[in-house]
Amino acid sequence: MIPPDHQKEEERIIERIRRGQRVEHYETVRQRKHGSLIDVSLTISPIRNAQRKIIGASKIARDITERKRSEAQIVNLAREAEHRTKNILATVQATVRLSHSSTADDLKKLIEERINALAKVHTLFVESRWTGAELHTLVSQELLPYRGEREGRLRIDGPAVILEPNTAQTIAISLHELATNAVKYGSLSTADGDVEIVWSHKADGRVSLRWTESGGPPVAPPTHCGFGTRILEKMIGGQLSGQVRFDWRDQGLICEIVLPLQRPQRPAD
Repeated sequence: MIPPDHQKEEERIIERIRRGQRVEHYETVRQRKHGSLIDVSLTISPIRNAQRKIIGASKIARDITERKRSEAQIVNLAREAEHRTKNILATVQATVRLSHSSTADDLKKLIEERINALAKVHTLFVESRWTGAELHTLVSQELLPYRGEREGRLRIDGPAVILEPNTAQTIAISLHELATNAVKYGSLSTADGDVEIVWSHKADGRVSLRWTESGGPPVAPPTHCGFGTRILEKMIGGQLSGQVRFDWRDQGLICEIVLPLQRPQRPAD
């Protein structure tokens, strides 16, 4: 049946039939007898008698509900892909902008390593259909190259936490910077050094992640603000509305990151 708000289109179709024209693949909406609406594609042909006079019309209505649903999903996916791409590029842009080194080769190496850290966390996004990344998996993946042969060199512990993509990207870069710093100057620069990464839920619903180094050489606060400090302060404090605190102890660095836990979005069906 023709819904009330589509009555005028039928008048236009009949007028075309009167002129002897065939109407093909006319997409519109029709109403089932129980009142529900359905997307259809109409094909209407004039019917002529022996004298070639038009005496009626033949109409075929094809259900295109599934096709319309697929088209809508494609549009939504395209918009989501555009949104995610912009977020990725914004993170890469911030990473490049904050990177500094004394030589061009060193700068290139730094940027490649930081983008590689982003690439690894994006693998987790694909596996989760872009709901985010599980924190334990993210930490384990980022710290895997630094485990060494001694058991217990790295201790990773905390409850199950899913980080939405923007937060996961920032944490991946932050862990990369903390590990790189530890390899150069901290506990991972010696065979006896250890790193403990633990996290927990705070009473207000936020997540507190603590990076603790021990067994390495004595450390002191840096004399200038490096990339790691800048990215933690600017991206975690600014973009994520989180908090970061550094404690440069003689025994090793402690870095505490507090994040608002955002509920990840369900993936599209």
